[in-house]
Amino acid sequence: MKKVAFLAVSVVVVACIVSAMGGVAFAGNTSTLTVNATVKGTCEFNTASSILQFTLDPSSSADAVATVAPTFWCTKGTTVTTPIATDTGLHYSGTSKQMMSAANISEFIPYTIDLAPASTTGAGKSTPIKLTITGTVLNSNYINALAASDYSDTVVITIAP
Repeated sequence: MKKVAFLAVSVVVVACIVSAMGGVAFAGNTSTLTVNATVKGTCEFNTASSILQFTLDPSSSADAVATVAPTFWCTKGTTVTTPIATDTGLHYSGTSKQMMSAANISEFIPYTIDLAPASTTGAGKSTPIKLTITGTVLNSNYINALAASDYSDTVVITIAP
Protein backbone atom coordinates (compact mmCIF):
# COMPACT_ATOMS: atom_id res chain seq x y z
CA MET A 1 0.00 0.00 0.00
CA LYS A 2 2.91 2.26 0.76
CA LYS A 3 4.23 1.51 -2.66
CA VAL A 4 0.98 2.51 -4.35
CA ALA A 5 0.75 5.75 -2.32
CA PHE A 6 4.38 6.55 -3.09
CA LEU A 7 3.76 5.89 -6.77
CA ALA A 8 0.66 8.10 -6.80
CA VAL A 9 2.53 10.96 -5.11
CA SER A 10 5.43 10.49 -7.55
CA VAL A 11 3.06 10.75 -10.55
CA VAL A 12 1.53 13.97 -9.15
CA VAL A 13 4.99 15.47 -8.49
CA VAL A 14 6.22 14.53 -11.99
CA ALA A 15 3.02 15.98 -13.54
CA CYS A 16 3.56 19.27 -11.67
CA ILE A 17 7.21 19.46 -12.75
CA VAL A 18 6.31 18.73 -16.41
CA SER A 19 3.52 21.31 -16.25
CA ALA A 20 5.82 23.93 -14.75
CA MET A 21 8.53 23.20 -17.26
CA GLY A 22 6.00 23.24 -20.10
CA GLY A 23 4.92 26.76 -19.12
CA VAL A 24 8.53 27.89 -19.15
CA ALA A 25 9.36 26.08 -22.34
CA PHE A 26 6.39 27.63 -24.20
CA ALA A 27 6.44 31.10 -22.64
CA GLY A 28 5.07 33.80 -25.01
CA ASN A 29 5.66 37.46 -25.44
CA THR A 30 3.26 40.38 -25.86
CA SER A 31 3.09 43.40 -28.07
CA THR A 32 0.85 46.45 -27.99
CA LEU A 33 -1.23 47.45 -31.01
CA THR A 34 -2.35 51.07 -31.19
CA VAL A 35 -5.44 51.64 -33.31
CA ASN A 36 -6.07 55.13 -34.76
CA ALA A 37 -8.73 56.67 -36.99
CA THR A 38 -9.36 60.14 -38.31
CA VAL A 39 -12.94 61.24 -39.04
CA LYS A 40 -12.90 63.45 -42.12
CA GLY A 41 -14.67 66.78 -41.78
CA THR A 42 -16.94 66.99 -44.81
CA CYS A 43 -20.10 68.67 -46.04
CA GLU A 44 -22.37 67.24 -48.76
CA PHE A 45 -25.71 68.12 -50.33
CA ASN A 46 -28.49 65.56 -49.87
CA THR A 47 -29.66 66.12 -53.46
CA ALA A 48 -27.59 66.86 -56.54
CA SER A 49 -29.78 69.67 -57.86
CA SER A 50 -32.61 72.07 -57.06
CA ILE A 51 -34.83 74.33 -59.17
CA LEU A 52 -35.43 78.00 -58.40
CA GLN A 53 -38.63 78.71 -60.36
CA PHE A 54 -39.75 82.27 -61.12
CA THR A 55 -43.11 83.29 -62.55
CA LEU A 56 -42.60 86.58 -64.37
CA ASP A 57 -45.82 88.50 -65.09
CA PRO A 58 -45.17 91.71 -67.05
CA SER A 59 -48.58 93.06 -65.98
CA SER A 60 -47.38 93.04 -62.35
CA SER A 61 -45.48 95.91 -60.81
CA ALA A 62 -43.78 93.70 -58.20
CA ASP A 63 -40.34 92.17 -58.21
CA ALA A 64 -40.47 88.41 -58.71
CA VAL A 65 -39.16 86.40 -55.75
CA ALA A 66 -38.66 82.62 -55.67
CA THR A 67 -37.33 80.38 -52.91
CA VAL A 68 -36.03 76.83 -52.74
CA ALA A 69 -34.54 75.05 -49.72
CA PRO A 70 -32.21 72.13 -50.48
CA THR A 71 -30.57 70.37 -47.54
CA PHE A 72 -27.02 69.35 -46.82
CA TRP A 73 -25.12 67.85 -43.91
CA CYS A 74 -21.70 68.28 -42.35
CA THR A 75 -19.68 65.98 -40.12
CA LYS A 76 -20.52 66.65 -36.46
CA GLY A 77 -18.61 69.71 -35.23
CA THR A 78 -17.42 70.63 -38.74
CA THR A 79 -17.86 74.30 -39.51
CA VAL A 80 -18.44 75.57 -43.01
CA THR A 81 -15.41 77.87 -42.99
CA THR A 82 -15.83 79.43 -46.42
CA PRO A 83 -19.18 81.14 -46.90
CA ILE A 84 -21.62 79.03 -48.86
CA ALA A 85 -21.50 80.59 -52.29
CA THR A 86 -22.57 80.35 -55.91
CA ASP A 87 -20.53 80.70 -59.05
CA THR A 88 -21.49 83.33 -61.62
CA GLY A 89 -23.66 81.02 -63.70
CA LEU A 90 -23.52 80.29 -67.43
CA HIS A 91 -24.69 83.69 -68.68
CA TYR A 92 -22.98 86.14 -66.33
CA SER A 93 -22.42 89.61 -67.75
CA GLY A 94 -20.81 92.63 -66.10
CA THR A 95 -21.93 92.28 -62.50
CA SER A 96 -25.10 90.22 -63.01
CA LYS A 97 -26.17 86.64 -63.18
CA GLN A 98 -28.57 86.29 -66.11
CA MET A 99 -31.11 83.81 -67.46
CA MET A 100 -31.04 83.33 -71.23
CA SER A 101 -34.16 83.02 -73.40
CA ALA A 102 -34.78 79.61 -74.96
CA ALA A 103 -36.48 81.32 -77.93
CA ASN A 104 -33.92 84.06 -78.55
CA ILE A 105 -30.37 83.47 -77.30
CA SER A 106 -29.64 87.20 -77.39
CA GLU A 107 -32.25 87.97 -74.71
CA PHE A 108 -31.33 87.84 -71.03
CA ILE A 109 -33.02 88.65 -67.73
CA PRO A 110 -30.74 89.52 -64.78
CA TYR A 111 -31.40 88.09 -61.33
CA THR A 112 -29.81 87.88 -57.88
CA ILE A 113 -29.45 85.01 -55.43
CA ASP A 114 -29.15 85.18 -51.64
CA LEU A 115 -28.15 82.18 -49.50
CA ALA A 116 -28.95 81.62 -45.82
CA PRO A 117 -27.15 80.57 -43.74
CA ALA A 118 -23.82 81.74 -45.14
CA SER A 119 -21.99 79.53 -42.61
CA THR A 120 -22.96 76.86 -40.07
CA THR A 121 -21.67 73.95 -37.98
CA GLY A 122 -22.76 70.40 -38.73
CA ALA A 123 -24.32 67.92 -36.35
CA GLY A 124 -23.77 64.79 -38.46
CA LYS A 125 -25.23 63.04 -41.47
CA SER A 126 -28.57 62.34 -39.80
CA THR A 127 -29.12 66.05 -39.04
CA PRO A 128 -29.76 67.90 -42.31
CA ILE A 129 -29.17 71.63 -42.59
CA LYS A 130 -31.60 73.67 -44.66
CA LEU A 131 -30.05 76.11 -47.13
CA THR A 132 -32.60 78.75 -48.10
CA ILE A 133 -31.96 80.09 -51.59
CA THR A 134 -33.90 83.23 -52.43
CA GLY A 135 -33.81 84.58 -55.96
CA THR A 136 -35.05 87.98 -57.06
CA VAL A 137 -35.79 89.36 -60.51
CA LEU A 138 -36.42 93.08 -60.45
CA ASN A 139 -39.68 94.08 -62.11
CA SER A 140 -37.81 96.63 -64.22
CA ASN A 141 -35.66 93.79 -65.62
CA TYR A 142 -38.52 91.67 -66.93
CA ILE A 143 -41.43 93.97 -67.83
CA ASN A 144 -39.72 94.78 -71.12
CA ALA A 145 -38.46 91.28 -71.94
CA LEU A 146 -38.68 90.93 -75.68
CA ALA A 147 -39.96 87.37 -75.93
CA ALA A 148 -42.53 85.38 -74.06
CA SER A 149 -40.26 82.42 -73.49
CA ASP A 150 -38.62 80.19 -70.96
CA TYR A 151 -35.44 81.67 -69.51
CA SER A 152 -32.79 79.67 -67.67
CA ASP A 153 -29.34 79.65 -66.17
CA THR A 154 -27.27 77.06 -64.30
CA VAL A 155 -25.45 78.01 -61.10
CA VAL A 156 -23.13 75.86 -59.00
CA ILE A 157 -23.44 76.15 -55.21
CA THR A 158 -20.36 75.30 -53.13
CA ILE A 159 -20.15 74.26 -49.48
CA ALA A 160 -16.78 73.50 -47.97
CA PRO A 161 -15.58 72.71 -44.43
